[in-house]
Amino acid sequence: MVYRFTAGIHTEGNRSFIEIPFNVWEETDLKGNIPCRISIQEYSFECKLIPKGNGRYFIPVSKAGLSELTLEKEYEIEMEPIASLSRINHDSPYSVENPVRRIDSIRAIPSQNGLCGQLCIAMLTDVPLSDVVGLIGKGKASWSKILEALDYYGISYASKAVYTKGNACLLPECCIVNNDNRFLLWYKGSFCGVQDVDPKNTKSYIEIFTE
Repeated sequence: MVYRFTAGIHTEGNRSFIEIPFNVWEETDLKGNIPCRISIQEYSFECKLIPKGNGRYFIPVSKAGLSELTLEKEYEIEMEPIASLSRINHDSPYSVENPVRRIDSIRAIPSQNGLCGQLCIAMLTDVPLSDVVGLIGKGKASWSKILEALDYYGISYASKAVYTKGNACLLPECCIVNNDNRFLLWYKGSFCGVQDVDPKNTKSYIEIFTE
């Protein structure tokens, strides 16, 4: 069922939210962190509602959302509870058995601010960066989004990340590295598309299988 109401966006510190103007428990018969699909004008997204007690809930608004909307303006909002949040790989045409490609070389792409994770995926898959951004979104990608994108494209990777904690390590032939809070692609002895990387700043990595 879709619930419609009018509300504005508010901020507290570095957080932005929309307060739902009715008792969610009574209207939906749902409790806890409720996954929902939200539509505001042409902008739509999925999120988990934030419970504030006694049926009072907030809709979290991301920085990406703020770039599309205006603070304090009243909007017509549609809210639809869903069974779970969609993973970006839920309708993928690829699989580990049928990946987007076999990795036997890397075409380096120069570094771009704010797109380090997306660049790693684009280089591994040889898919246009704009397509990867369309899949993951703009802004800094998280490990979870990167792994979902690897799943989407059928790229095989190790089951666990290795956390180096700044200690010296021997990187595998191909891996995605978290170095100084940047995601970088390592392939056959060098970082792709970047220079002057200090290995001591490596926090973790996950191996990408090329065979």
